[in-house]
Amino acid sequence: MCYPVRHRKAEMFHLPDLPIVGYATAREKALTDNMQEFCRQIERDRVRLLAIVCEGRDKWKRVAGDIWRGYRIGEEDGALNAMFNYFQLMAVAPPVQAQLLRYPKNVLKWAEIMRQAMPDIEAEREMLIQKGVSPSVERR
Repeated sequence: MCYPVRHRKAEMFHLPDLPIVGYATAREKALTDNMQEFCRQIERDRVRLLAIVCEGRDKWKRVAGDIWRGYRIGEEDGALNAMFNYFQLMAVAPPVQAQLLRYPKNVLKWAEIMRQAMPDIEAEREMLIQKGVSPSVERR
């Protein structure tokens, strides 16, 4: 959970913890580790992050479910939703993040705030693409 810290002129806050599935079994630990590593990679790749958010939750769930099929993430639908919410939170500007963090469990309010923020997200994505910034490709 996020706890705002009042500062002289600005409100400071921290993003919530990365989504997890759990650590009770080896499968849960492996899936949680993979999810968190993926979130960290996306956090460093702004164009890819914006692409995921712009393409929407349904496409995210379909693609991510296929990627992590071996971990049976389809059974953890809540995990995919939590990851997408986290990506939305990272995609918006700090004032909008603060608004979203006021309503972490209110799905309707969250959707309303994101609807208002989407034009800015899409515009930023287009600007980055026009500048020639492309999603980074991880080399192993």
